[in-house]
Amino acid sequence: MTTFILYIYFASAAVQLIYWGLIFSRFAFYRSEQPEPKSEEPVSVVICARNEEANLQKNLPRVLEQVYPDFEVVVVNDASTDKTGEVLEGFQKQYSNLRVVTIGQDEVRTMQGKKYALSKGIEQAVHELLLLTDADGYPSSLDWISEMKRFVTGKKEILLGYGPYFEKKSILNKFIRFETIYTAIQYFSAAIWKVPYMGVGRNLMYRKILYVENQGFKNHSEVMSGDDDLFMSEVANADNVTICLEKSCFIYSEAKETWTDYYKQKYRHNSTGSYYKTKHKILLGALSLSHFLFYLSFLSLIILHLSIVNTIAVYLFRLTVLFVVYGKSAKKLQEKHFTIWIPFFDFLLFIYFIMLAPALVSGNTKSWE
Repeated sequence: MTTFILYIYFASAAVQLIYWGLIFSRFAFYRSEQPEPKSEEPVSVVICARNEEANLQKNLPRVLEQVYPDFEVVVVNDASTDKTGEVLEGFQKQYSNLRVVTIGQDEVRTMQGKKYALSKGIEQAVHELLLLTDADGYPSSLDWISEMKRFVTGKKEILLGYGPYFEKKSILNKFIRFETIYTAIQYFSAAIWKVPYMGVGRNLMYRKILYVENQGFKNHSEVMSGDDDLFMSEVANADNVTICLEKSCFIYSEAKETWTDYYKQKYRHNSTGSYYKTKHKILLGALSLSHFLFYLSFLSLIILHLSIVNTIAVYLFRLTVLFVVYGKSAKKLQEKHFTIWIPFFDFLLFIYFIMLAPALVSGNTKSWE
C-alpha cells in the first residue's frame, strides 16, 4: 500500500510539473503579439439580457460611449419580467447606436438557454465583426472596442479576451478571482500552444462568417451552456485564434457574494465539460485528476507518516514552480497580492474539483441566468 501511494504521489506530481513547468510557463513568459494599427472596421457588440435592469443602468453607457468611429450595440431583451425593457427604451432615446431585440415570454425557442437569445442578436447584427459581452460586464476603458479590434487581422478571426472580477474584501472574492486566473491560464495557454478550446463569453470577438458557416450553435443546441466554450472548440483552430492581454481590453464583472451562488454558477459553466472534444477532455482531465490525486496522496502520506521528508520535498518543489508560474501569470493579468494565498487556494481547488465533478457528468442545467 505504501509503494502504491508513493507511486500515485510522484506520478501526479510529475504530471503537475509538466503542466506548470512546461505548458503554463509559456503563457507566464508570453510576449504579446504586436497588434495592427487602429482600424475603422465596423463592429457589432452583442449583449444578452434577462432581468438585468440594474446592470444595464450601470454598465451599458460604458459600452455605448466607446471611442470608436463605427459600431452598434445590439441588446437582446430575453423575456425579462423586470424593467429591463423600460431601461432600454430610455437608452434608445439617448444613443442612436443602440438597437434592441425583444424576445417574448411565449416565443417558441429552438435552442436552450442563452444560446437562443445570442443567436437572435447575432442574426440581427449588421456588421461582420462581432464583439460579445454580458449585461454585467464593465469595460475597463473607453478604448475597449478599438484595442480589441487591433488584434483581429489577417488569419486571426477570433480574439480571446479576459474577464476579471472587481476586487472586494472577502475570502470568497479572493478565491473566485484566484480560480478565474487559473482558468485563464489554461485557455490562454491552450491558444498559445495552438490547441484552443474555449473563450469567455463576456469578452470574446470573432467574425460572423464563422458563426454562419458553423450553423451557429446547432450542434449543441440542446445544451444549456456552451455558447463560448463549445462553439469555440468547433470554430477555433491553430491559426485563427489570438489573445489580448491589454488591460484596456478587460471586461470587469461583480463576483458572486455567496458560496451557494458561486457553486451554482460554476456548476452551470462546468456542465459542458462532457461535450468537449476528446483531446480537450484528456488535457483538462489530466490536469484536474493529477491535482486531485496529488493532494489525496499527499494527505495520505502525511497522515500515515510515510516517507515524510521526500513527500514534503516534492510538495515544496511543486509549490515553488507554482509560485513562479502562477505569480507571473497573475501579474500579466494585472492581478496582485495573490502570492500569499497560493498554497491555501491551490489546496481549496482539491475540494472544488470534488464538488463540481457531478457537473461534468450531468451535462446540463436549467437556466442560463
